[in-house]
Amino acid sequence: MIAFITELLSSGAPGRAMAGVLLLIAGVVFAVCAIALSFSDLREHRLPNRIIYPWAGLVMGLLLPTALLLGDPLAALRALAAALTWGGLFLLVRLIAPPALGMGDVKLAVVLGLYTGFLGWDTVLTAVVVSFLLGGLVSAALLLSGRGTAKTAVPFGPFLLLGTTIALMLSGGHSLG
Repeated sequence: MIAFITELLSSGAPGRAMAGVLLLIAGVVFAVCAIALSFSDLREHRLPNRIIYPWAGLVMGLLLPTALLLGDPLAALRALAAALTWGGLFLLVRLIAPPALGMGDVKLAVVLGLYTGFLGWDTVLTAVVVSFLLGGLVSAALLLSGRGTAKTAVPFGPFLLLGTTIALMLSGGHSLG
């Protein structure tokens, strides 16, 4: 993704350069919100709406014009579809097994779906898989070390954010523009 943003910024084409600026801003917003939410979830087991809701609106406001500047309006539709899919699946898990995921995780999945879906379904899948792998590995380590039990609540937000960060970093943005 960094290479893609760099390519856009240095393209010499005003529209592509502006798209690069918007993606760079979206990346900075991601970093700030991810850090704040991770600390909150680790400390309080909460992902506050006062961060998630404005973040979702801001990301939509950044990605829609970016898709148009890149001449790829389907990227914006894909972002919305991924947000609804990821959020919907998490909501389904929440309704079936409430202790498995909190509502904050469900809402966070919507925001992360916007980011990953914008880049492509492979990025969405990578983010989900890596997030669950990281969460599972840490949970297994807690169990094996005796520092946790099957009932130990492990905040999932930081794993969602880290898994998505990894997926975004691995994505070349090649499905766009």
